[in-house]
Amino acid sequence: MKDIENRPEIGLVGLSHKTAPVDLRERFTLADGELPAFFDKACSEGVDEIVYLSTCNRVEVYFITRDMNAAVESVMGVLEGVSSLHREEFEPAVYKKYSREAVLHLLSVTSSLDSMVLGENEVFFQVKNCYGKSVRAGKTGTVLNRLFHQAFRTAKRVRTETDISKNPLSIAYIATELARKIFDDLSRQRALLVGAGEMGELILKYFTKFSVGGITIANRSLANAERIAGEINREAHIVPLDDIVMAAQGADIVIASASSPKFIITTEMMKAVVKKRGSRPLFLIDIAVPRNIDPDAGKLDNVFLYNIDDLKTIADENLKHRLKEVDVAEGFIRASAEEFYEWYEGLVVVPAIVKIQNEFDEIRRNELARYRRRRLKHISDEDFHVIEDLTRQIMTKTLHNPIAYLKRYQTRAKGHRGREGAGEAARIIEELFKK
Repeated sequence: MKDIENRPEIGLVGLSHKTAPVDLRERFTLADGELPAFFDKACSEGVDEIVYLSTCNRVEVYFITRDMNAAVESVMGVLEGVSSLHREEFEPAVYKKYSREAVLHLLSVTSSLDSMVLGENEVFFQVKNCYGKSVRAGKTGTVLNRLFHQAFRTAKRVRTETDISKNPLSIAYIATELARKIFDDLSRQRALLVGAGEMGELILKYFTKFSVGGITIANRSLANAERIAGEINREAHIVPLDDIVMAAQGADIVIASASSPKFIITTEMMKAVVKKRGSRPLFLIDIAVPRNIDPDAGKLDNVFLYNIDDLKTIADENLKHRLKEVDVAEGFIRASAEEFYEWYEGLVVVPAIVKIQNEFDEIRRNELARYRRRRLKHISDEDFHVIEDLTRQIMTKTLHNPIAYLKRYQTRAKGHRGREGAGEAARIIEELFKK
């Protein structure tokens, strides 16, 4: 029963907006090109399957292992290398979850119950995107594939069967709300959007909706910036990233959401902007992770810098409108976690079922071959195939009750002691049917 005793376990190591500020979280953000080395190093020490999840609010590593202690040490070691921090510098902000707790957490994250902005939709697509990267790298298997698809189904149900995502909020919306709080009348202000990705596209939609006086988009790919401007706001002005200093001189507010491993807007750049602007205030909102704007830029005179963690106050104000739906959503999540666990617990008895079926089938095939050589030489191949089908049906019917018993026993079993009981039942049945 070695396979039963050594069943794979589910683990999670992570940091989020609840445990770590953005300046710590961004130390663990990986570019796509860094993922293969990350996966290979983590999987070299007891990790069988792995998904790296990075969003605005969190960095989490989900993994499957047969040696939980070794796997956690491996993942923590890899995170240490990624961040260039000593473990004691970030471990107080790290949470570790196992088995059911890890399953419930992923379902909550994907359903946006653990987001800074409760009910926001972006996290679903972020989780799906990160999972897809692990799939394409060949780093997922039976358990994580099942778990993440369970999370996607659950999130869709929460979104369609509750009002938690009604009039959906998002980080982009909250950033726009902050701009509206700063300026009473956005129609008299000019904005610079840095980045034309998904977040930049959403901000452009909101700024267009609220009739911002003038909008400039700075992006690496001018074609992508022109595409979203053509679809949303043809009056938006497009400039390359190299023209940020010039564009910021005429702006009242800058919102940065580009994907970049280093600062796009440095303190030196902002000094040049301030020199040209004089005493006119400039508001910077950085919602990128890693951050786009050097935090020291916020120390300059007449420059006011907000990062993604500063949006929490506005998010909390919107929270009260959605809390009544949380209980319903959490009920869906608990039920979905139990559904997953019924399947997961079944992994205890699957090796025993397969072993019993294989041993019986081996006996059946050996006996048929012996009779074919000695006593059934005279019958045609067609008639012999009929006999083969008959013996296969007899075997299936003979094994039906023992296998059904194992499955029922496993379904009733709960927790570690239940798994031990299911394992013992499988062992007894194996002994009964041994050759």
